[in-house]
Amino acid sequence: MINLPLVEHCPTPMAVLNKNKELLKTSRGWNVLFKHPIMVPYNELHFSETLPPSLEQTRKALLDYIPGQVLNGEDSYLDNQGCLKWISYQIYDTPEQIVVNIQDITLHKENHNNHYFRNLLEKNAQIGSWHYDIENDLLHWSSITRSIYEVDIDYTPSLQDSFLFFKPGQHLDQALNAINQVLTTGDRFDLELQITTNNGKEKWIHFVGEKASNCPSSNTIYGTVQDINKQKNTALKIALQEKQLKSTKRSMLENKRLFTSIFNSTFQFTGFLNLKGRLIDVNKPALKFAGVEIEDVLNKYFWDTYWWQSSKKERRKLRKSIAKAAKGKFVRYEAKILDKDQVPTYIDFSLKPVLDENKRVVFLISEGRLIQEMVEARKKLSESEKLHRMLLEHSPTGLVLNDAMSGEFIEMNGSFKKSIGYIEKELHDLTHPDVIPKADKTKELRVLKAVLEDGIYGPYQGEYLHKSGTPVASLITRVLITNHDGKKLIWSVVQDITQLQEKEAELLELINVASEQNNRLLNFAHIVSHNLRSHASNFSMLIELLGIEEDIFKKVEIMEMLNTASKNMLETIANLNEIIAINTNLNIKTEVVNLRHQIDEAFTNISELTKSAFAEIEINVPDDVQINVVKAYLESILLNIFTNAIKYKSPMRYPKITIDYQATKGYSIITIADNGIGIDLEKHGHKLFGMYKTFHGNRDARGIGLFITKNQIEAMKGKIEVESTVDQGTKFKIYFYENY
Repeated sequence: MINLPLVEHCPTPMAVLNKNKELLKTSRGWNVLFKHPIMVPYNELHFSETLPPSLEQTRKALLDYIPGQVLNGEDSYLDNQGCLKWISYQIYDTPEQIVVNIQDITLHKENHNNHYFRNLLEKNAQIGSWHYDIENDLLHWSSITRSIYEVDIDYTPSLQDSFLFFKPGQHLDQALNAINQVLTTGDRFDLELQITTNNGKEKWIHFVGEKASNCPSSNTIYGTVQDINKQKNTALKIALQEKQLKSTKRSMLENKRLFTSIFNSTFQFTGFLNLKGRLIDVNKPALKFAGVEIEDVLNKYFWDTYWWQSSKKERRKLRKSIAKAAKGKFVRYEAKILDKDQVPTYIDFSLKPVLDENKRVVFLISEGRLIQEMVEARKKLSESEKLHRMLLEHSPTGLVLNDAMSGEFIEMNGSFKKSIGYIEKELHDLTHPDVIPKADKTKELRVLKAVLEDGIYGPYQGEYLHKSGTPVASLITRVLITNHDGKKLIWSVVQDITQLQEKEAELLELINVASEQNNRLLNFAHIVSHNLRSHASNFSMLIELLGIEEDIFKKVEIMEMLNTASKNMLETIANLNEIIAINTNLNIKTEVVNLRHQIDEAFTNISELTKSAFAEIEINVPDDVQINVVKAYLESILLNIFTNAIKYKSPMRYPKITIDYQATKGYSIITIADNGIGIDLEKHGHKLFGMYKTFHGNRDARGIGLFITKNQIEAMKGKIEVESTVDQGTKFKIYFYENY
C-alpha cells in the first residue's frame, strides 16, 4: 500500500486511486504540471474528471484499465496558455490502489520534430549541412553534403581533407580564408566556390558557415552546402551571351537590312505573329495582293485582317490553328483568302512556331503560297477520277489491281468481287496466288513473266478460285503499269465466262442429244423398214398363195399362217411403239425412290420364277440409298436383267444373282452379277444391245429386252456396261445420273 502523505510531497507527477478509480491523492509535481491541485477530500471524485479535457487517450486508458495490467502510452493536451504539451503515462496497480505516473516529454518531442523538419528541409531543398567541433577537431557532413561531394555515405571527412575538394587557386584560397576568419573572429561567411568532386566532376557550390552564437569562445561552427552548378553555369552562359549579343548587334542591323530586302522580294506571303495572334509584321507581296497598307493590318488580330474575311469558317479555323501553333505545333492546310478584288483565292497556308533556346515558343511565322491553279486542276482531276471510279465500279467486266511482285490486292470492282465470292476486306488479306487453282499456278507464273517483259498479255482463258472452292472460268487480259513510287502493278481485265461455258456445254449437250436421237431414228428407220418389209412380204406371199390354192385344207393352213403373221406384226408394232415412246418423251417425270425397296419389289414380282429355279439372291445395297429415276423405267430394267439371269442360267449349277451398290462422282452405280451361261462378247458384244438380237437359241428369246433396257437407261442420261465370260456368268453395271 502506497503512503499517501509521501505521495503528496513527491516532485514527480503522480496520482493514486482506489479500486473504483476514485482519486485518493495527487503529488505536488502533478499539481504543478496541470496547474489545478485537487482539494481534499477526494471522496467519490472519479479520476477521469480531474484530467485536462484534451487528454483523451489517457482518460480512455484509465477507463478501460483492468487490474493486473501495466499500461504505457503517450498523449498531448493544451495547457492554460493554449500551448501544446506532451506527456507519457504509466498505469499499474497494487493490491488496494491504482497508480498513475506522468512524465512531461514536450521538450523531447520538440527536439525530435526539429530534427525531422531539418531532414525534411535538406531533402526537399537539396541543401546539405555540416558542423565542425573545434575543440575535438571533428567535421560532420550530412547525407546531402556527401551526395554533393560525391563521396560514399560512410565517408568520414576531416577539416584538412575538405580543403582538397576546392579547386586550386582563388577558390581554395577563399575557402581557407573564410574558415580562418570564422575561427578567429567568428565572422559569418557566404561564398560561391568551385569544387572537384570525388568522381572528378567540377561543380559550383554555395558555401556558408558561422559559429553557433556571436560569442567568440563558442566551440562549434555550423554551415550549409548547396549545389548551384546548374544556376551558375546558366548565369555564366547568360553573361557570355550578353557579350556575344553586344558583338552581334552591328551584324544584326546589317542582317536586318538584308532580311527586309529578301522578306519583301519573295513571291510567297509571309508574316510574323505574336502568341496572341496579333500581326507583328508582314511582307509587301501579301499587302499588294490584298491592296492594303501595313497600317491597316499591323498589330491587329490576324483573323480580323482583310485577307480572312471570305468566311466565318476560315476565321474560326485560323484562330484554332494559331492556338495550336502557339503550343509548339506546326500547322499547314489549304485556306481561302481574299485578293484585292474580293475574289476568294486558295493558298497553301502554314504556321510555324519559333522556339528559343529553352524550347519555348516566342513568335509564329505565317506563310502562304498561291495554289489556285493547282486546286482547280485538282478539282478537274478529282471529277475525272470519280467518273472513272464510277465506270470501274459499275462495269460488268471484272477489274482488279495487284502488286506485280507480291500479288497483294490493291483495288477491285464489284463485278470481280461478285464473280469470285469474296468481299473487299477478305481480298485485302489474300494475294493473287491464293485465288488461283493449284493446277494453274505454273501457267500464271509464265503469264507474269510475259507481262513483266512485254507490258501486256492476253486475252487468254484462265481460272480464278471461288470462295466456295469451285473454279471460275475467265477470259483474262493483264496490263503492267508503274505508279508514282516506281512500284510495278498489274491491272487485270477479268470476264467471267462460266455462264457462257455452261451455255456452250448445254448447247453441246443438245447437239449430242440431237445427234444421238438422229442416229437412233436412223437406226429405228432401218429397223422399221426391215421388220415391216419382212412382214409385208410374208403377208403378200400368203395372200398370193391363198388366191391360187384350191385345196380347202391348204387354204385353212394358209389362213392360220396369216393369223400368226398378223400377231407377229402387231407385236413388232407394239415393240416399236414402246421404243418410240422412250426416245421421244423429253419430259419424262422422275422421282426419288428407295433403291433397296425397288429391288425387293422386283424379286417379289418374280418370286415364283426364282423359287422354281432354286435361285440364290444376294443384295448388298444399304437400306437408305435414294436415287432419282423414272420409276417405271427402273422397274422394267430390274425385271429384265433379273429374269435374263434366271432364263440363261447354267444347267450345271443353281442360279445366283448378286446386287452391289456404289456411289461415284455424278453417278449411283448398281452392279448385277449372275453365274449363268455367259455371253461370248468377242463374238456378240457389238450387237448385244441390238433389237431382235439373240445369242443362245432359246425359243422364247425375242431379242428386244436389252435393247429397251439400254434405251431406258440412256433416256435418264445414264449408261450400261457389261462384262461376261462364257460358262461363268455375266455382270451388268448400270450408271444412274445423280443430277437427272
